[in-house]
Amino acid sequence: MARITRRQFLSWAVYAGAGAALGGLASGCRRGAQPLDTVIIQGAASPPSLALLRVAQQGVPTNLAKAARFQVWSTVDEVRARITSGQAHFSGVPVNVAATLYNRGVAVQLLNVYIWGILYLVSRTPHIASLADLRGETVLIPFRGDLPDILTQYLLRHEGLSLGSDIQPSYVSAAPEAAQLLAAGRAQHAVLSEPSATLAIQKAQQNGIALYRALDYAQAWAATTGRQPRIPMAGVVAQPELARSRPELLAWFQGAFHEAVPWVAAHPGEAAQSGAQAIEAIPPAVMRDSVPHIQFSFEEARAVRQEVEFFLSQMRALSAELIGGALPSDAFYYQGQG
Repeated sequence: MARITRRQFLSWAVYAGAGAALGGLASGCRRGAQPLDTVIIQGAASPPSLALLRVAQQGVPTNLAKAARFQVWSTVDEVRARITSGQAHFSGVPVNVAATLYNRGVAVQLLNVYIWGILYLVSRTPHIASLADLRGETVLIPFRGDLPDILTQYLLRHEGLSLGSDIQPSYVSAAPEAAQLLAAGRAQHAVLSEPSATLAIQKAQQNGIALYRALDYAQAWAATTGRQPRIPMAGVVAQPELARSRPELLAWFQGAFHEAVPWVAAHPGEAAQSGAQAIEAIPPAVMRDSVPHIQFSFEEARAVRQEVEFFLSQMRALSAELIGGALPSDAFYYQGQG
């Protein structure tokens, strides 16, 4: 068990709310709630999960749980199964996936948003002012109907263009496949999230091919919407029951995660090395080099609800399926301990 420092304690206390939470952290969980054996935190096999892993590695107060463990999820079905069976307490997921789970009857609340930019147009052209510059060309896009596809369609539509007419999509089943094709010189452009963008650039360099992050989708989003250059891409969800039965545990997580997110952004090498065993699918060097190209910023869900709703509403206009139908109701947003 990692030693809990005074600084961490004070940070967590802020999220526990007033004196009641401090009393809970000092004397234990609410009456009748025994410490858990293990707090389970799950995330995808990707650099954003390094912040989740950091929380688990730093340890949990013994009055809340005996241990904390990080697990990788591979599919949304796996995320759902672990949440509904009580096998995961905190889950890092894309914001649109969180909305989909909620709309399909899975009891989840969005606690925070912490990834605000991770998607790029990677190209053999050094700089592309906008997607309109690709008129008449072909672009690799992973996951037809998923966020990279729908967001690309959204940005094009606001420039008076359409995918399929003005720009030809070449859909592939996964981002690593698009990265490999681009790195091998078999494509000119691809829409890639991190760490696939970094992987493509590094592999291409080995092949004597220069690739560039030619367009940052967060910047394109700002140019299109007039909003800040950030998109609420990923956050953490938990079951509402956790807030009711173990508020001190949830307060601990929010406080610890608030510290972990900027730590990962500031220490990409150390964070990547510490995640080498837990996230085996990605080489530590790729994770390290991709972190600076991911926009990390911890924000409580209730504080950024307007941004989240705007993003979800814009995506829903093109694909209601992407968010599971309707905009989530008030209960979707964790409101803290009052």
